[in-house]
Amino acid sequence: MGMAVWALISFIVIILIWAIFTKRNIGEAMILGFITTLLFAGDRAFELFLPSLMRGLTHEVVFASLAFIFMAQLINHTGLIGRIIQILNSLIGRLPGGAAYVNTFGSGLFALVAGSGSGIAATTGSITIPWMERSGWRKEHAASIVAGNSGFGSIIPPNSTMFIMLGFAPVAASVGQSSLFIALYVAGLYALVHRVLVVFIMTKRYNIQPVHPDLIQPIGTSFRAGWTSLLIFLGIIVPLLINFGPLANWFISLEGVGQSAMDAISFIVWVPVFMILFTLVVGRNHLPKGKKEWSRFFEKTAPSYFVIGPVLIFTFATSAVLNEIGLTEQLQALMTSFAVPKWLMIAIVGIVITLVATPLATSATIATIGLASFGALTAVGVDPLLAVVTIMMFGATEGSTPTSGPIYVATGMAKIGAEKTYIPLLIYYTIPLLIISWLIGMGILPIPL
Repeated sequence: MGMAVWALISFIVIILIWAIFTKRNIGEAMILGFITTLLFAGDRAFELFLPSLMRGLTHEVVFASLAFIFMAQLINHTGLIGRIIQILNSLIGRLPGGAAYVNTFGSGLFALVAGSGSGIAATTGSITIPWMERSGWRKEHAASIVAGNSGFGSIIPPNSTMFIMLGFAPVAASVGQSSLFIALYVAGLYALVHRVLVVFIMTKRYNIQPVHPDLIQPIGTSFRAGWTSLLIFLGIIVPLLINFGPLANWFISLEGVGQSAMDAISFIVWVPVFMILFTLVVGRNHLPKGKKEWSRFFEKTAPSYFVIGPVLIFTFATSAVLNEIGLTEQLQALMTSFAVPKWLMIAIVGIVITLVATPLATSATIATIGLASFGALTAVGVDPLLAVVTIMMFGATEGSTPTSGPIYVATGMAKIGAEKTYIPLLIYYTIPLLIISWLIGMGILPIPL
């Protein structure tokens, strides 16, 4: 094995040991991993230190990710998602098992604006778990549905795992940002169909009732009260229209714009910018008032940046070092030497990601082994775009594997022990999601390339 491969292995081992045994901030582990990786560069360590660090500090993905966190905090503070859930409840709450369907669709919509699994579980679960319990759902099943649906946060863009993958130099060189967005939306539809089927099966099996009529507003009432909250999704729609379809072709045809100008538009930068603007407009009456309230808002939300910021910066910095010392070539040479068939390699990558995601959050898991997984999949012939989608789908098991944050969030709200959800989550979410991810990697479930 080449020196760059040993550097990657050391990086992974350091992060796992730090996360499992010290229980400290994973960002600290990323800094230590970056320094260790530099040691493998030998005489080039000092030469690579500053350029690699600057790549992490100035990467557009870092700005985009932090902007999305700020946007999610604004949306949560203004209560826009709660109003959208009320509209969903008016539409589908009268179906048998309606509260679980509301949580499923609400989690998917919230994933469009916030990629945090724990945040999705807390926001949607706080409203729908009481509804589910009143409809006849057992506590462990209600909590399992909320935790399982939190996995949308690691699939539907934008999210931190997508940003981390795009920050790896080999990925950025072979996967377009806009193409990845579209591919992940399709993967998200597969995940949505799976979760709807889970609710349907469980509803039939346990004879679940609709949401209690007292909790359902007439559609006219909920729509009048919350229709403006739907405008926040224009923050995604507008950049999509600009980058794809007839409008994009029209811009390209303009002499003053052209292809070069369109290529200079960063999709992942403008999506959070537009969404922040729409959130500020739509939620203006619920924003903090005055200097003191804004100060309290930033003090309350500041911890959200303490983990993902260092993780992203030093993931990209480490990736730059590994790329400079030849990881891509060495890793692909190593993987092809094993002569493992494609179907088996995809399964191995999925199992490893799922096991690593048991003690770690999805973002930390992808930061740790995302690059190695990408190299393993592309080495056996998986298309680079499909490889990224498959890795992120495997990582979405975070919400359904023991010790993950969303499970404790959901079971805390349901007031039961987390261990009561492990079997339902394994049967209804983890195993099916592994199969769906494998089918995507094999190209059986189509993804637009």
